[in-house]
Amino acid sequence: MCNGAIFCCCIHELGPQTDKTESSVAFVAGTVDGVYQKVVFCQTPPPVITEGYVAPGFEDVLEAFRANFESGRDPRTGGSAFAAYHRGKKVVDIWGGFADYESKQKWRKDTISIFFSSTKGVASVCIAMLVDRGLLDYNKPVALYWPEFAQKGKEKVTVKDMMEHKAGLAVSAPPGLSLELLQDVAKAGELMAKTEPQWEYDGHTHGYHGFTFGPLANELLRRVDPQHRTLGQFFKEEIAEPFGIDFHIGLPLESNHRVARLLVNRRPALLRILKSIQTSDGRQVLKHMIATNAFGEMMDNLNEMADFGVFNDPAYRAIELPSANGIGSAAGLAKLYGIISSGGIDPVTNRTLLSKERVDDFLNFEPPSVDRTLGLPLSNSRGMMKIDKFVDGVTMFGHPGAGGQHGCADPGHQVGFAYVSSTMIQNLVGEDPRTNQLVQSLYKCVQKLENH
Repeated sequence: MCNGAIFCCCIHELGPQTDKTESSVAFVAGTVDGVYQKVVFCQTPPPVITEGYVAPGFEDVLEAFRANFESGRDPRTGGSAFAAYHRGKKVVDIWGGFADYESKQKWRKDTISIFFSSTKGVASVCIAMLVDRGLLDYNKPVALYWPEFAQKGKEKVTVKDMMEHKAGLAVSAPPGLSLELLQDVAKAGELMAKTEPQWEYDGHTHGYHGFTFGPLANELLRRVDPQHRTLGQFFKEEIAEPFGIDFHIGLPLESNHRVARLLVNRRPALLRILKSIQTSDGRQVLKHMIATNAFGEMMDNLNEMADFGVFNDPAYRAIELPSANGIGSAAGLAKLYGIISSGGIDPVTNRTLLSKERVDDFLNFEPPSVDRTLGLPLSNSRGMMKIDKFVDGVTMFGHPGAGGQHGCADPGHQVGFAYVSSTMIQNLVGEDPRTNQLVQSLYKCVQKLENH
């Protein structure tokens, strides 16, 4: 628990917060981090490399993307990609940097990378498809479809509430859950079924199910799918292949040559903590997790899953973890959300992905309330997270992922977009300066077009 002790010390030193104290902490953290980067990477930076396509009227998005690399917001030794659809058409598909700087392998059009928790949004689309087909009902108990789930007080948990992190199986993983166990979907589901919830189910309390969301959704889908496919198989056969979505939940070994090398743990532990407390939300999450011992429980149970570096191992990339291990391209995930933002129908093929009723379900948010795991006010709907921090007055749904990954749909403006990066940062959703710049530039372009 060395890391936990360091977190405790940092939070203790913060003490009662004032605006002046918070500003000082943020200034010191930013200064120390900047000095560290200059000392460690005191060398001529590689050139800024950006490629791709932007439709007429969206040139500002490419400029914002390039500015991320030029300013250092996106380190040039890493790589990123951003894509967007508007009214069913791809308007942005850009990439830059390196997929692997050590081998000087540039990020290419077909480069893919891990989306972490943004995978939850993709899993939620799979569950919504089964609701469309009458195989699931959001308002019915999970135990109706998966009888063993009723153990230890979970008999009343509905499908909707499970998807909205209200099942009480929060923090990150129950004891015994490991990457090795996750290779057997049935065994992972068995562990979920017999795990005791962390609070008595009331249909209101939610606590972010960081890792457990994946095996829960996977086993539920497997129980009701007529072919008893896993969620990764279902996604491949029902969405990825028919709609041309370059995304995988369980990456085939033969596709590993396309994966960008994830850049993690580049700074000392204390420095990473200092970096994360530069924002008010970051400080709030850390203080809450220490106060409730959520951090300690997470570290005790996660084992090797606490180290994001394991996802550079092809064996781990092949695991079907629908909460954190989706791997794909920004263009692929943007296309998925672009179809959803167009009412669930692919404008090119006229093929239906989701009914409008299911798309509207994702927008049926309850008022935000404090999440028991993270200590922040959140609002979820059928597995999607309400996103309203990017652009004033614009509400979208989707899901962020660790390190800055993102995928969103905005049916109001018929916009779908995705961002993926091999350079992981500690900022929370709405606090990543890279995506903020890109999304704000995107919407300025969209608004100009809509006003003409």
